[in-house]
Parts: sequence; C-alpha cells; structure tokens
Amino acid sequence: MKAIIHFFSGTGNTARAVQIIAARLEAAGFEVARRTIAGRAEPPAEIPDLTVVAFPIWAWAAPHFVRAYARRLPRAACARAAVFATCGGFGAQGVGEVERILRRRGYRVACSGEAVYPDNWLLAVDPPTGADLKDALAEGDQAVQLFANNCFSDEPARFRCAWGHMLWSWPMAMLFRVFGRRVLGKFFIADARCTSCGQCAAACPVQAIRMEGTPKLPRWGANCAGCYRCINLCPAQAIQISVPRMVVHLGLNLALTVGWFLAIGWIRGRLPPMAGAAQWTLALLAATAVYAALTIFQLTAVDGALRGLAARAPLRGWFRWSYTKTFRRYRAPGFHPERTDVLSR
Repeated sequence: MKAIIHFFSGTGNTARAVQIIAARLEAAGFEVARRTIAGRAEPPAEIPDLTVVAFPIWAWAAPHFVRAYARRLPRAACARAAVFATCGGFGAQGVGEVERILRRRGYRVACSGEAVYPDNWLLAVDPPTGADLKDALAEGDQAVQLFANNCFSDEPARFRCAWGHMLWSWPMAMLFRVFGRRVLGKFFIADARCTSCGQCAAACPVQAIRMEGTPKLPRWGANCAGCYRCINLCPAQAIQISVPRMVVHLGLNLALTVGWFLAIGWIRGRLPPMAGAAQWTLALLAATAVYAALTIFQLTAVDGALRGLAARAPLRGWFRWSYTKTFRRYRAPGFHPERTDVLSR
C-alpha cells in the first residue's frame, strides 16, 4: 500500500504533524511519500491508496496556493483521502473547504481533523516559550496522534464546522485570500540588523520577496501569502512590522471598504424601485471593480511612495518603529524551510 502526503508548512507546525502521521502510516505497512506544496508546484499524476492533504489555517481557511494545488490533484474514482490542518486556535471552515475540493476531484474523504499548535502570527501574537511552548506542542501532537489513529478506525470521524461558524468564517477567509494577505504583506520592513543574506526571499513559498537596492533589502510584493515564515525565520530577527506602514495601509484599506459600502448605497438610491437582478449585479460589479482598481493603486503606487520615504535618512528610523522587536520568533523545533520533508531531532 502507498500513501502520499501533500503538505505545506510555514514555520514547522504542519511539518511536525506530517512526521507523526507518516510514522503512523509506515507502522501500519504503508510506503509513504511526502510532497511539499509551494507556489505553483504540480502534484504527481499517481493516485495512491491514501491521499493526505495537510496545511496550516490562515484566516479560517487553507492557504490560497494549497487550495489551487488541491484542485490540480489527479481525478480519482472514489480513491481514499484524508484532510488535516494545524491552527493557532480554531480552524472554522478551513478543513471543510479542502474536503469539498477533494470530493469534486472524485476522492472519498474518509477522515479529517485539526490540531492546535503555537501561533506564529506575529502581527498580534508573541509566541510562547519554555513550559508553555512544551505544553502547546504536546497538546498539538496528541491531536495529531488521534487523527492518525482515526485513519485506521472502522468508523473514521471527520472534522465538523457548525453552520453558524461557516457563515462568518467563509466571507472572512475570502476577503483575506483576495485582499487581506496582500495588504498585510506591506507591513513588513527590514531594520538595521538586516545582513542582506536573502534567506527570506529564498524561503518564501510564493516568491513574493525580492532583494533590491544598495545595500540589498527585502521588498514584499502584492502576492504575499501571509505565512509569516520570513519574519519568524530571519536569522538576524531583522524583519519587523512597521507601525507607520501598518497605519497607512490599514487606514487606506478601511477607507476603501467604507467607500465601497457607500457606493453601493449610492447606487441603490438611483436604481429604479423595480430594478432587476441583472441591474443589481452590474452595479455591484462596477463598485467592486473600482474598489479593486484603487486597491491595486494602494499596493503599487502608494506602497512605492512609502518605500521611497523610508529610504530617506531622516525618516528611516521612524518607518522602522515597531512593536515586534520585543516579540519572540517561532519555529517548530527542528524545522528547516529548505528541508520540509523531515524535522531534525
């Protein structure tokens, strides 16, 4: 029997879970292969006895490139599959959305689950350390073991998300996938400790970071996935959340969102009382197109202006003002982004 585990791990939690799952499958007699998901990686054409898709939860959803990868898996005729996610709290509809993708590809999702591990979201979280870290890892490992054993149960269980949680988490996930991750990536800045080593650019799973200027410093593109791998794994801890950049970009994004709602209200007031669905659809599309165009302007022209200001000596220190300088960084023990197939011990 053969199993293929397709997975992505930002800072090591999912890689840790995959190692536990792979060990359990091998103990049961499976030949296990691991395939790392990154960017536009193509899945193998082979359909094994068991297909496992594992990923971290971001904004209550699977990473956008993991979803795209799952849609490219070979079509199967009721081949057995399992879905597993790691998260920092509650995954909501993230597991279910990947289950649905696999079912549309013809897979029979026999079991699914999630495990809570230490959070790496440095925008708002200072990762645990010491005994708290040890306990959090042990709790996550226990949930992974339960999932791995569940794969062989006579009545395997699947992770369930209540409809109420789906109603709020699905639109939040969609907004993050389309807009949020791109804006959040614009908060990053490299401080004076940056050595121009380029490890952040090399480790980025979607090639969103380029080294530019003299000296070469990282620049984050609008295709940032929001994985926080760069800020957590920087060997010099030089990558920070710039408070001025965050305030500007969040303020503009909030203004655009409010403007979108106001535009909808304005359009509604000018449509005839008996306006049909086609008229409403065109109006919504027009307002959304303007919103998208202004967001692109924010992520390109406005961000370029901010980069230019940050490069000027009088303003450089101000743009490097950040609260994350005092935050710890998170990497699951033994995790190395250049070798996500195995964790060293």
